Amino acid sequence: MAELSGTAYGFLVAGRPEAEELARVLGAALGVGAAGVEVGPEGESDGWRWDTPVQCGIRWYAPGDLPCSLEVYAGPAVPGAPAAEVGRALARGLGMTVLSECGDVLPWIARVLTPTGGETFARVDDKDDPEGSGLRVTATQARVDAFPHAGVHGLPELVRAAPAAPAGTDRQLWGWADLICRMEAGWPPLRWYAPDEYREDLAGRDALADLEGHPELAALDARFRAVTVADGGEEIGPGPAAAAWYWHRRPAVLPWRVLPPADPEAADRLWEWVREGAGAQGGTDMAGLDLGGAVLDGADFAESWFAGTRLAGARLVGTEFYRAHLAGADLSGADATGACFVRADLDGADLRGAVLDGADLVRAELYGTDARGARLRGTRILGASLLDTDLRGADLSGAELRENSFSVLLDDSTRVAGLTGTVFGPATLATPDGGRHPLGGRDLEDWLRARGAAVRVITPGGAGTGR
Repeated sequence: MAELSGTAYGFLVAGRPEAEELARVLGAALGVGAAGVEVGPEGESDGWRWDTPVQCGIRWYAPGDLPCSLEVYAGPAVPGAPAAEVGRALARGLGMTVLSECGDVLPWIARVLTPTGGETFARVDDKDDPEGSGLRVTATQARVDAFPHAGVHGLPELVRAAPAAPAGTDRQLWGWADLICRMEAGWPPLRWYAPDEYREDLAGRDALADLEGHPELAALDARFRAVTVADGGEEIGPGPAAAAWYWHRRPAVLPWRVLPPADPEAADRLWEWVREGAGAQGGTDMAGLDLGGAVLDGADFAESWFAGTRLAGARLVGTEFYRAHLAGADLSGADATGACFVRADLDGADLRGAVLDGADLVRAELYGTDARGARLRGTRILGASLLDTDLRGADLSGAELRENSFSVLLDDSTRVAGLTGTVFGPATLATPDGGRHPLGGRDLEDWLRARGAAVRVITPGGAGTGR
């Protein structure tokens, strides 16, 4: 490469792609075909075909979240394409999550592009020696399957690196103007903002007390009132009694209640729901969307539609699903600690590995639900319909039952210590050899009690099994 007059791209890959696959995918993405791409170790020139339109150097790292990086150069004869577009093609074609550089301002932040077309952002641990110690993704804005150990939370440094106030804004007023411009524009660039950042902005407004009555400040204050609502300081916590008026107002569109998923369509729909008041107008329709990895803690989805919705790996702590329709929904690996599923329809839902500790499933319907390996510690399962529900490997320690249909599939790894209440049988016991044996009446009661449960099995006539 005697002259770098083309386009250079840098990517990190959550996988170990083969050279042939890289050539095929990059060739298609950049319109030169596989033969027009030379792939080889980064920094090694022996045998390199320098006359190919596209060159891709691979650098391998120690085992970690991101085993390799790609340095791609498209020559001047190759039509330039945005890095995100090439990254999407790589993720889709390789079937691997790809990280695209976001620029020099925040080198530890990268755009995440998933094989299914999802997009979010990640914080990458900046290691001095990635070849020796590997690269680790420490945080993502939405949960990404390729990085199961990364924290899921907002990235305030990325927000701050994208100012919203226009050039030429008075330096003294810049912070206040920047907040107001963000609210007016719908909270770019992430449609998320931290409550702590909002408090800092209000504290910055406190510092402008000497400018009270200034025409520009008065105009900004009027714009602030237009995009906020009075709430007495409830949303961000009670302040001192003498706090200024703006401390008692919150954004009309709250940017910290949820973190959107990686799927663009689902993220748009969720943001539309936030703008509509986040449940203030009653149930909403999220059926069939991919909300996997979203953070929806405490959201109110009462009487909403989630039929066939993917909520795998989502955070649903304290979320309200009263009378919600979740038939066929995928909640595998979701954290629904303390969530409300009262009278919810969970027929055919996938709850494998989900955490429902302390959740409320009063009169919920779980016909044909797969809850293998689910955690339901201390869960209230009162008057619920558990019919053909798979509880193999599930943990019901300390859960409470009351007159539930209990036509469930159990095995020796199902934990029931501290389980209390009453059920209608019979259940089915799966044995290690693949057998299935009915377990009803006193046999079911004895099986449960032998494992630390205090459950009474009710006969069809209404009485217990007796002794």
